[in-house]
Amino acid sequence: MRGGNPGATSAPLPVRWRWRRTLLELGLVSVFVGCHLLVVFLPSNQQETFRWSLLLGLPAVATLLLRRFLPWVSLVVLVTVTIVLTRIEEPVGPLNLAILISVYSVCVRGELPATLGAGALAMIWPISRLPSLPPHAATVMLLGALVNVVMVLGWGRAMRVKRRQAAQLEQAVSLLEQARDQLARDAAAVERARIAREFHDIVSHNLSVVALRAGVARSLVDRDPDHARDTLGELERTSRSSLEQMRQLLSALRVVPDGGQEGEAAPGEDGDRAPVPCLARLDELIESVSGTGVSWRLRRCGRVRELDPGIEMTAYRVVQEAITNVLKHAGRGYARVSLCYQSTRLDIEVSNHTTDVLGRTGSAAPAPESDSGANGHGLIGLRERVSLLGGTLTAHPVPNGFRLSAVLPCPETSDPE
Repeated sequence: MRGGNPGATSAPLPVRWRWRRTLLELGLVSVFVGCHLLVVFLPSNQQETFRWSLLLGLPAVATLLLRRFLPWVSLVVLVTVTIVLTRIEEPVGPLNLAILISVYSVCVRGELPATLGAGALAMIWPISRLPSLPPHAATVMLLGALVNVVMVLGWGRAMRVKRRQAAQLEQAVSLLEQARDQLARDAAAVERARIAREFHDIVSHNLSVVALRAGVARSLVDRDPDHARDTLGELERTSRSSLEQMRQLLSALRVVPDGGQEGEAAPGEDGDRAPVPCLARLDELIESVSGTGVSWRLRRCGRVRELDPGIEMTAYRVVQEAITNVLKHAGRGYARVSLCYQSTRLDIEVSNHTTDVLGRTGSAAPAPESDSGANGHGLIGLRERVSLLGGTLTAHPVPNGFRLSAVLPCPETSDPE
């Protein structure tokens, strides 16, 4: 039977290594066969015919080819043939060494009980020779055989432990590689989600402004050409700003591991980067949507200070998304953006109220139910941004309007002076 622990087996060897191992096994068996023939045909034995030594010894040596698959079969056959040849007083040749090799094979593949059993089985042949030897020679022979068996048992157990440790190390390396690949996939997914949110914020806001201003310009092109011309100029500036921000995101996607970029940047492209969105640019954002039918007011309270860049960008995107939804869903009216700087947090509030003649209810953001579709943007994207910073976001309708508020933690770290 085959001994061994399935958990300690190693991965299958490559084809070339299996061929090399087979050749080594054939070489070992050939050496033992040659030694056995040499012992049988020694000049001192030419007067006798050792037929049984050849008929039994050579097949027994050949069982060494099975020691990697059936080590117990090889061990039992070798011990049995050795004892039989000893009893009929024919030379055993190198069969005693072949027994030790089979014992080693059992120790490498078996647990401790199998190791002890293989050692006990190997000692049967020396013990069977004791009656035919003088006491002194029997004692020396028995001690020598015991030392040889113990050495082989220790060597086999040591090799088994080393193979098990190698298998465990290989498994640990494989798990670490899988974890590394999973972390890389997770990081890529997070980055894709971040870029998707950035694209949504940029495209949704700017295209809404462009669409509204294009409609205003079209309605004024005949009645007030100067106003229409100014509106088209604002439309051009908004479009250029949107394109520049999208170019920055695409440049980030083109970054290669060595710090460079795929392809060469266009002349002047690196020097004309648009500034990173921050709360200081809210005045520009409010001004860009003026004249669209909604009267905007920006209010700051508390000690205005510069915050962490991540908080500044998230706050800017929250206000931008709220303004975008006002332009999409509200009619004429007024809206207010409020920033309240506190010692440990930043409170953001965007609310609007409609005053159109039809009495429609406007909204600064769509209702949460309308944001749970397949797109995954809008309020869901805002909540993801805010929750990543440990903040909260709420949105709910108010009479003739809608209110969106967010709280971002931003503890003071140092005095602005």
